[in-house]
Amino acid sequence: MKKIVLILTVALLGSIVTNAQQHRRPDMTPEQMVEKRVERLDKALALTAEQKTEITKIFVEEMQSTRAERAKRQVDGTGEDAAARQARHQQMQAQREATDAKVVSVLTDEQAAKYAEIKQRGRDRGQGRGDFKGHQRGPKSPKQDGCKNCKCNKSE
Repeated sequence: MKKIVLILTVALLGSIVTNAQQHRRPDMTPEQMVEKRVERLDKALALTAEQKTEITKIFVEEMQSTRAERAKRQVDGTGEDAAARQARHQQMQAQREATDAKVVSVLTDEQAAKYAEIKQRGRDRGQGRGDFKGHQRGPKSPKQDGCKNCKCNKSE
């Protein structure tokens, strides 16, 4: 009887593990990611067909630039120091801002305002995540005493 219960338990655990692995998000190609990104913008901003085409071109251009930069770093093969990482971060940020500016130039004034609101919500959502020391950033709720992610009781 104990053997049967043990075998059933192992079988159940095995099926749970394999089932959990099957529900992963499917891998998407960069082109599919661009398409999905344009679809989300279309849903939020009600883009015209011309706007979709232009924005798709902008996002594809950004993707190709990013892929080329990544490939260049991989071929180089040298480790980055802090200054190089910071420079790369600033370059990527400048590229994102340039892409946003190109997208805004394609949009109407109403759509551009809504796009700015969407971007701001995304930045706001980023607040509250732990910083590199594991301490909570961003505004704290009145109930919260100390950090959310640790028990240091520091007020930030």
